[in-house]
Amino acid sequence: MLRSALLGRTWLLPLLVCAVYALAQLTAGSSWTLFPDSYRYARAAEQQLGATREEAHRTALKAFCTSRADAAAETRSLDPLAGSADAADARASSSAACLTRWSDATDITTADERYQSIFSSRPGYPLLAAPFVGALGVLDGMRALGLVLALAGSLMVRGLLRSAGLGRLPAAVGQIAFLVSPLGWWSLQALSEGLVTVCVLGAVWGGVLMARGRRLSGAALFTGALAVCAVTRYSTALLLAALIAAAALASWLFRRSRHDLLLAGAATGCAAAVALAMKLLALPSSEVTLQDTFTRHFRSPEIPDPWARLTDLNLEYWGHWFAEQAAMPFFLVAAVVSLWVLIRRGGVLGPLACAVTLTGAAQVAAHPLVQEADRLGVLMWVPVTLGIALIAEGVQDFRRSPIGRTVRVPDSTVEPQRVDTTDPR
Repeated sequence: MLRSALLGRTWLLPLLVCAVYALAQLTAGSSWTLFPDSYRYARAAEQQLGATREEAHRTALKAFCTSRADAAAETRSLDPLAGSADAADARASSSAACLTRWSDATDITTADERYQSIFSSRPGYPLLAAPFVGALGVLDGMRALGLVLALAGSLMVRGLLRSAGLGRLPAAVGQIAFLVSPLGWWSLQALSEGLVTVCVLGAVWGGVLMARGRRLSGAALFTGALAVCAVTRYSTALLLAALIAAAALASWLFRRSRHDLLLAGAATGCAAAVALAMKLLALPSSEVTLQDTFTRHFRSPEIPDPWARLTDLNLEYWGHWFAEQAAMPFFLVAAVVSLWVLIRRGGVLGPLACAVTLTGAAQVAAHPLVQEADRLGVLMWVPVTLGIALIAEGVQDFRRSPIGRTVRVPDSTVEPQRVDTTDPR
């Protein structure tokens, strides 16, 4: 009965998945806290609402210190030698120390203009967060926004899979896979990852629509998603557009489809537009972010050759990464299998998935830091999400085929009906 109702109403199943996920987050809670970058986004959101820089700093700092104090109290409460009083003391002391340390500062990391310009050039997420922060405050508002972005990302996965021709149940599998993967977790956090992920999924969806003949709506979604991504994190938008263009051209060499050329042209135009905007607006370049990485946020003198240092660090990091994967290769196996399925059976999803995978890997390669790799490389889980849905579609098709269809075995306890073979003549 329930299965028939869900299949009969195409809108009910994805909404049910969203409702269960939201209920789990609101009742059981999740590992959620404000990061240092979250403080800067909250400060920018407060300024968007009309607060002065000093007022925005105090409001964002109070929320940041409260969040960190709550995390310290939770950690203390899990100590078998501590009690509830110790947890309360940990919360109070952590909050007081945080406020004392940063109340007279202008930023919790550094006031260096080069560092501040990295965030001021990415207004997309603070603009989206402003109405949530204005209505609910910093902590509740940014947590609500994270939940909205996680659910929106899951619905984007469901929509693009349906547009790619998958059935309702495989699309629901993809939606669930998104929510339970690191994509869902990072989308919940008070960071720009959730909005960037939604934009990336929008670009993939637009590419799928263009490949299936819906050129106008597909191109509009594709360019719109990349435009929002550019004002949120322009480096990701530039990388993604360039890699989609390359992947579409490579696909055209094998398939000779005019849809691939259309997608390549749209992606090339978007990449050129982002690069031109970066040049005209004098946005911080990759060398600025590299110097930020290698000088600990410009606290140390700049190094003469950051690219050589980046090469050395990448050699160390990827060796460490492959060693970790060899010990516990869940992600590597899932990614390889998913990409193979997407390339073999996914049509345009194959080259698009490759482009997204390379975008995530390139972001890690640009900042090969172990403590940030999970966040920067989270886009590499997008092909895994799509591949799991495509595998579910294949399993469903197999079960429906004559070979895979289940054969009912007659009950041996029922006496077979006797057939009269007497000649009536």
